[in-house]
Amino acid sequence: MIGKSILKVGIAAFVPALAAVLWPATVEAQPVDYEYGIGWHEKAAKAGSAEAEYRLGRFHETGVETAPDPVAARLWYRRAAEQGHALAQLRLAVLLHRGMGGPADLAEAIRWYDAAAVRGLPVAQYNLAILLERGEGVEADPLTAARLYDSAARAGVAAAASQLAVMLIGGRGIAEDKVAALAWLILAADGGEPGAAKLRDKLSSELGTAARRDAEARAAALRPAD
Repeated sequence: MIGKSILKVGIAAFVPALAAVLWPATVEAQPVDYEYGIGWHEKAAKAGSAEAEYRLGRFHETGVETAPDPVAARLWYRRAAEQGHALAQLRLAVLLHRGMGGPADLAEAIRWYDAAAVRGLPVAQYNLAILLERGEGVEADPLTAARLYDSAARAGVAAAASQLAVMLIGGRGIAEDKVAALAWLILAADGGEPGAAKLRDKLSSELGTAARRDAEARAAALRPAD
């Protein structure tokens, strides 16, 4: 069961504040270096372990201890996802979105991105925000997209900080706020997001000294703790 949905009831029920799709490789998917192998995990999965099902999906997706098998990966991710395993929901969404291990299905991918976003996975929030902003496979909703970008950016997703900044600069679906945009661009550039440093410098040159100092202070306050 997917359960609660940001798309149905709004992000405010899950994320209280609004103050290119990213395919998660290392951001949300833990490395496959498990102490026990496929055989042990298959036994645990048969006993109903969602974590074992997720890890079997990782084994098959990445080709650790076996040849890469996206069909099997999709199957195991689905089993774990239906038990509420957030990382499995995210990985299943990615495979469905990309058409790996079976036909692409954007509508179902969105449902699983939504489920993982509700459970607080920043990359799922970012991927869902991209689709909501563009209106791809779902009705465009720039306000919810901005709130999801905000949540993901606060968790350290540099791409989300950059996307939110662009929305704030142009007032796209949300109120224009160039000082806040500069703060997010500072963080996006610090996180290595392509193009963020150039846009940061351009916007900084357009703002006065007081505004730049305000943005720097906001960025410092928003920077995730180590």
